[in-house]
Amino acid sequence: MDAAESKAVVTRYFEALRTGDPGLPDLLTDDVSWWVPDASPLGGLREGKEAVLALISSGADLYDMSVPFEVTIESIIAEDNRVAVQLVIEARTAKGEPYRNDYHFAFELQDGRIRAVREYLDTLYVQRMLFT
Repeated sequence: MDAAESKAVVTRYFEALRTGDPGLPDLLTDDVSWWVPDASPLGGLREGKEAVLALISSGADLYDMSVPFEVTIESIIAEDNRVAVQLVIEARTAKGEPYRNDYHFAFELQDGRIRAVREYLDTLYVQRMLFT
């Protein structure tokens, strides 16, 4: 898989996340892992598709899903099966407040699907905006 194909997989993931596409699980390997910093209320390592999908879906209750969820990719860099993405997520919290956070994701792909992710974000901001 070349860099352009790897970027396309990751871009499809974020579009599927934004739109609630039911095909999102097909973008993940069965043994996918996802790491979030321990300082986050959702922090830790999740291993396996079921655990990762549970992490992804756990965020839905934190937002007002009647307001469009925006993902703005600011930078995407790929080398073979590795993709680094810098992006901004904007939404409305379940409490009705605007949410805007900067993220960095490091993806590892295998056979055209996401195998591992490390997610970096402002964990203090998440705590204040979504969990208090």
